[in-house]
Amino acid sequence: MKQRISGLDLKLLAEELRVSLETYRLSNIYNVADASKQFLLKFGKPDSKLNVVVDSGSRIHITNFTRHTTQAPSGFVSKLRKHLKGKRLTALRQVPNDRILVLQFADGLYYLILEFFSAGNVMLLDENRRILSLQRIVSEHENQVGEIYDTFDESLFHGEPNNHVIETTFTDELISSWLEEVSEQTAALANVPKVSGAKKKKITSIHKLLLRKQPQLSSDLLSNNLKKNHINPSTSCLEFCGKEAALVELLNETQKEYIDLVHAKERNGYIVAKKNPHFNAEKDDSSLEYVYENFHPFKPFISESDTQELQLIEIAGSYNKTVDTFFSTIESNKFALRIQNQEAQAKKRLDDARTDNEKKIQGLLNVQESNERKAELIIENADLVEQTKAAVQSLIDQQTDWSTIEKLIQSEQRKGNKIAQFIELPLDLKKNRINLRLPLSSDQTEEQDKNLDAAEGEHSSSDESDDSSDSDISDISDSDDSDAEEIAIKPKTKKKDNKENQSQKTLVVTIDLALSAYANASQYFTVKKTGAEKQKKMEKNLEKAMRNIEDKVSQQLKKKMKETHKVLKEIRTPYFFEKYNWFISSEGFLVLHGKSSVETDQIYSRYICDKDIYVSNSFDTHVWIKNPEETEIPPNTLMQAGIFCMSASPAWSKKVSSSAWWCQAGNVSKFDEHKGVLPTGTYRVKKESEINHLSPSQLVMGVAFMWKIKTDHEEAVESLQPTAEIEDENESDEGKIGQDDNTVVSTTALATPVEEADANYVLEKANDFSTVTLSDDEVSTSDIEDPNEDLKSVATSSIMNMNKNVRGKKGKLKKMQKKYAHQDEQERLLRLETLGTLKGIEKEEEKKRQDAVKQEEREYKKKQRERQNNKQALKFTASEKIKVNYSVIKDELKATISKDDEIAAVVPVFAPWPALQKYKYKVKIQPGNAKKTKSMTEVLRYFMSRKVDSHAIDKELDWPVEHNLIKGLAEGDLIPLLCVDKLNVSIPNGDKSSKKGSGSKQKGNKKGGKKK
Repeated sequence: MKQRISGLDLKLLAEELRVSLETYRLSNIYNVADASKQFLLKFGKPDSKLNVVVDSGSRIHITNFTRHTTQAPSGFVSKLRKHLKGKRLTALRQVPNDRILVLQFADGLYYLILEFFSAGNVMLLDENRRILSLQRIVSEHENQVGEIYDTFDESLFHGEPNNHVIETTFTDELISSWLEEVSEQTAALANVPKVSGAKKKKITSIHKLLLRKQPQLSSDLLSNNLKKNHINPSTSCLEFCGKEAALVELLNETQKEYIDLVHAKERNGYIVAKKNPHFNAEKDDSSLEYVYENFHPFKPFISESDTQELQLIEIAGSYNKTVDTFFSTIESNKFALRIQNQEAQAKKRLDDARTDNEKKIQGLLNVQESNERKAELIIENADLVEQTKAAVQSLIDQQTDWSTIEKLIQSEQRKGNKIAQFIELPLDLKKNRINLRLPLSSDQTEEQDKNLDAAEGEHSSSDESDDSSDSDISDISDSDDSDAEEIAIKPKTKKKDNKENQSQKTLVVTIDLALSAYANASQYFTVKKTGAEKQKKMEKNLEKAMRNIEDKVSQQLKKKMKETHKVLKEIRTPYFFEKYNWFISSEGFLVLHGKSSVETDQIYSRYICDKDIYVSNSFDTHVWIKNPEETEIPPNTLMQAGIFCMSASPAWSKKVSSSAWWCQAGNVSKFDEHKGVLPTGTYRVKKESEINHLSPSQLVMGVAFMWKIKTDHEEAVESLQPTAEIEDENESDEGKIGQDDNTVVSTTALATPVEEADANYVLEKANDFSTVTLSDDEVSTSDIEDPNEDLKSVATSSIMNMNKNVRGKKGKLKKMQKKYAHQDEQERLLRLETLGTLKGIEKEEEKKRQDAVKQEEREYKKKQRERQNNKQALKFTASEKIKVNYSVIKDELKATISKDDEIAAVVPVFAPWPALQKYKYKVKIQPGNAKKTKSMTEVLRYFMSRKVDSHAIDKELDWPVEHNLIKGLAEGDLIPLLCVDKLNVSIPNGDKSSKKGSGSKQKGNKKGGKKK
């Protein structure tokens, strides 16, 4: 599985990231949960947010999926936040011929370095490219805090990035020189004496040779083109001596394809997926049928033999989308695949245990069958057994030595004695037993062939006999097992020596010399009976053991399933009204309320028309009802908007039941009577006679879920006027936007870049005192100086500025000029310095300079405020309205779904309770004392605990697809919707248990009191 982007991948991604991210502000940085080397960078602009995932040394891409972050940042992330939070990304470049990205912030004030190789790092640099912080210490590079990072210089950011690729001319002579070089190295290595234990060096493969000589062509691209030409990439390069023309053609094709990929404006990505061996169609989700293995910007070659196991998925759009889909899908399915592997391992354990148990039981059955067959064989050959036993017993009675008896039997066997032929040597006379090889009938021969191997493998089970059984019986069973083993081995050892014994099938039985033939058979029957009882006990114990194993495995799997795992979900593009407080009335009208006075002005300036409805109350809460079709607003919608207006005001926390009033939006103005713009969040009613009062509102709200349905409609927002551009220009350089959906940019921030340039010019002019002159009653410095002098006399100007604006000093000053006219400039300066007069004069001049600068700044800020007021006034004109297709929104959002609807996402809403009557998922909320987080957790828990219709037929019950989407929600997704403070949640059937518990507790306390 591919885990790190290649050089070609980085080159393509760098260009796409540059186009997408430049001019965005870095709003915040986070550590990704369960990944110590991953970071989440959130960039933002007005009405636009982008999330970038950075895996140190491995990958970078813009993601459309959520990433779960840690509660507290690491030390490195805290350092990045301190220096980069709120800074604008002014440039993004890739270091030429290297896998390093450089992100420039605030026009070179800081740099963020991202290295994408095995020893790669993430570094923060200052304006002098000095390292401020490191993500990790890498011994190979030895980068340390305080050192200069010299991999790039300022020329990297001059002009547009250069994507020019240096083309190489490939010839047969060039390829031949490469091959000759490898052959010489191979010959040199062959002459080196071998060292014991050293690994044998392999000859360079053709893929490695081409990649070493042309690394810019990408390893994946070279390997893919080699396979296309039916060349194994691991083939030795020396096999291509004399085939240089084929390699030249291949390299030219690869280079052309590489150049086309780099310069292509639009390209599709490809993902190679491998079939999941543990996939179960009945149980698992269809997304787990194939597991992603690789991704490429070119169409990969798949051989015919691999078409059944591999699947090629084409991703349209930018290459960044392909990379994001690949890694995000892997992370989303990681937990499910882990559960699948654990289930497969558990199933294997159960199968192995079941197989072992079956083998044990089968072994016992085989032993029983063998003992029964031996007993029957003894009864069939009772006369032969008696004769053999009598012959051996006679020799024993003669007190013949046991070794001599065996020799005599061997001698008789060579002579062809029929009785001696049945005796199996050696004898077991210590236990007063002998072994006889009795012939089998045809039926018994077939059964012997079937059960011979099983009896051999399971002979050990018969050794474990009960302690209460007779010792002779256990001895017989042991000998039987050894006999069975001997039989299994003998055909192998004597296969070549005696072919006649192969045709004549026999069975070895153990005969006790002290017992008759029938008594020996009875012993075998007794052993069979004991084995049957043992088999029953074992089956019972094994069944219990299997149940225990299955319970243990199922408990382990359930424990794993219960573990909290965070699933990545695709980031839904929010509607424009979701950053405000909103709801849709029971008649389908959109109602909006700003979370702040600035947002209220945004709603009025961007979306409100004269035919819309304005609702307010005595608490100056402003609510707007959109009326795009310009029809009459139903009374229910007005009543619901009134409830919404009162609930969003301090009346909720004070629990005051009051009434709101409404009028047409055309009766409301943002300008005062003198055409001046009113403060933010303030409006003027033109005609108070057109105000209509509503009845007192009940403060009853509710949390509910709407469903976004996939449709083929166009986007809801059709055209955006220059309002967003003005807002972007008014952003502060140090502003921190994009932290949440509710961030609002103040309209009194700094001016446009042109105005900033004007400000710099004014400050420069304010610091230039070459044109500053004295007042009319003062003597100008130009009247005293010689016209031929280029510079003013410091001493003379100092004297002229002494004691100014003092009555009667003008004549005295002229006398002083005449008296000291003979002094030159240097002497005059020395005398003033000796007297200490010069320091006081310099302080006065510095004070005058500062006063002049302050005056210029005040004048500049005054002009700036005038320009801002003019711009603010422009916002409330008809030309600044944003056109929205409200019919698309109405078609996409539904309170309940049907079986034919394809759900795209779940949209939570906080609305008046009368507007939620048609919703399936809803909970009533009233003023109370509970906290928001705990209450929303209870709401989600209640929704997930409701009964589910697995067939998705009954509309009154919950459906699985709905629960799957609700499962992805957290309480943090619901809290921003609440425009109220403390609350009380009324969950159906939620108070019965608590009341019952409290009642029993009180009853117990009373009983305890009586006992006292």
